[in-house]
Amino acid sequence: MCELVLPCEYNPKACPRPLPEKSRLFTILLLYCWQREYDERPYRQFQFKRLLFEERIGRKYHCIRDFRIIVNYLLRRHQLSVKISSLVVSNWDAGLLKDFARSLIPVWYIDLNLMRFPHEFFVMLRLNAKKMNVSQLSLEGTPLTDDDVRILREFLLVSRTLRRLNVSHCSLTQYNFALIADGVHKSPGVRRLNAGRLLGLSLSLDTEKIASVLGSLLMQNTLWSLSLEHCELTAQDMIPIAEHLALTTSRFRRLRIACNKIGPDGAFFLLRGMSIGGMLELLDISHCSIGTHGGEWVAKYLTSCRQLRTLLLNNNDMKPEAVNLILLAMKKRCKLDRLTLYGNHFDSRSAMIVRRLLDAEVVLHSELDISYTYDEALHDYRVVPWR
Repeated sequence: MCELVLPCEYNPKACPRPLPEKSRLFTILLLYCWQREYDERPYRQFQFKRLLFEERIGRKYHCIRDFRIIVNYLLRRHQLSVKISSLVVSNWDAGLLKDFARSLIPVWYIDLNLMRFPHEFFVMLRLNAKKMNVSQLSLEGTPLTDDDVRILREFLLVSRTLRRLNVSHCSLTQYNFALIADGVHKSPGVRRLNAGRLLGLSLSLDTEKIASVLGSLLMQNTLWSLSLEHCELTAQDMIPIAEHLALTTSRFRRLRIACNKIGPDGAFFLLRGMSIGGMLELLDISHCSIGTHGGEWVAKYLTSCRQLRTLLLNNNDMKPEAVNLILLAMKKRCKLDRLTLYGNHFDSRSAMIVRRLLDAEVVLHSELDISYTYDEALHDYRVVPWR
């Protein structure tokens, strides 16, 4: 042995590894402290994200033990809104599921995104439907089976307070979407529906069937807002929607159909219907490949859309000629509060039109997603994004 404590033949790999740090104890008090960080008095906006939990606690989430802490917290402190994401809920403890469904009874806004629920949870939700105060229910990214959709339809029929339903990216198919639409149609209160990313299963998505269901749903004249993004809708599928928009008695106010395949003809059907009815306030047709021809139709009918406040046209491959016509329409009697055009093609004339609109305060910077700058290399103005 040498004078040091270490042996003469020192092997670093033989040294004992440091013990891993102990994870923090997860308690109701800790949940309350976290809520004080992101919420304000009276602390009734509950949030829980699994990734953030694992990062702060230093261990993996336990689907029974940790979920029990969350449920006990919600039972003790009634919340106005509950936003939970990325949890796997087990049906191993039926009492725990029952308590979780009971904790949601006084909540107005429920966001259960990217979750995995057993079928028993939806059954318990249906049993508590008459007692629940929920106004907004969001299940975005939560897979729903055919049985779950059937129970959810019954929940829509019974609930008297629900106003907004979000089932986008929930693995809905062209078959069980009809059950959701039927539940919304017969529901006494649902006014806003978000059902983006419908699937066709082993077959290609039959958009004509979806358009037929939408036509029947819109004929009831109860929907106020509809979102059908990433649904492969075509121009012909816009005809029943456009017919409803052309009605002066229509209550429809917001339409989001971004990331579809409506093309220039679909834009023509929608804008012509809007110009006749004149009641739509928001239209989102971004990523719909309407092209230059579709942009010309937008410019032609834009000033006739009397109530339109928001128009989203990003990434539609419109040439500068069509973009310039839309910008020039802003100088006329147009009440747009928000116009987005970035992702299309611009030229120096586009930049000059934007410059004149902004400098004359005909349009404010907050109303456009583009601006202008002087390019010394080009010796001219060019369009730049304004986020």
